[in-house]
Amino acid sequence: MVNWYSLMGVLLLVLVLVLLAWGGNRLGQTLADADRLPISEIALVGERQFTSDAEVQQALTEIDGASLVTANMQGVAAALTELPWVKRVTVRREWPNRLRVYLVEQQPRAHWNGDHWLNQDADAFSAPARPGLVPLPELWGPVNSNPKVWQHWLIFSQLLRLNGFEPAALELTARHAWKVQLKDGLELRLGRTDGVERLQRFIDLWPTLKTQGRRAQYIDLRYDTGLAVGWQLEQQENQ
Repeated sequence: MVNWYSLMGVLLLVLVLVLLAWGGNRLGQTLADADRLPISEIALVGERQFTSDAEVQQALTEIDGASLVTANMQGVAAALTELPWVKRVTVRREWPNRLRVYLVEQQPRAHWNGDHWLNQDADAFSAPARPGLVPLPELWGPVNSNPKVWQHWLIFSQLLRLNGFEPAALELTARHAWKVQLKDGLELRLGRTDGVERLQRFIDLWPTLKTQGRRAQYIDLRYDTGLAVGWQLEQQENQ
């Protein structure tokens, strides 16, 4: 004997599942339809000094023709992060028709090895020069030494400035010796160790050196006590 109640229940369940599948498919088509949920607004958040509107617009061609649902957020973020002066990007959807883009630029703190920069985290990056860049120190060092060089620059430059000197450059040589250059061109050779103590020795002896009536080209502080001076006049006479 046919159990009509059970049969009707099964048929009803099948009908509900079919309707749900059809509705889900229609909803997916609607959400993916750029004409129905177009991205009509992009909110760009974050201060920009070195990244132009044209560069951002070019990078955002990644979302041309996409709806708010189908737009590839990771692709958009990756395209913007590839811009030379961009450090970090976060992209979020905002219903019904907006993308919010959080953009953080590189903040250059120093030149690095001539053709790169160091950012606010002492990370090296490559980017073209831009108008509005303030004068920056010149830092040099072996591969992957940028955090160490930056930390020593902060220490050395602060000590020198507190005593009336203007540092311009710092180099960590291939032999891991330190060289500081002042803005007037004077080079201070500190060696591998005891850099702060040797800088202090230079500071203490500088008033006496200034009375010599000659201009020093370099001062070698790689000694336990004292220093050696390379005078500019002597070098010119020997040429």
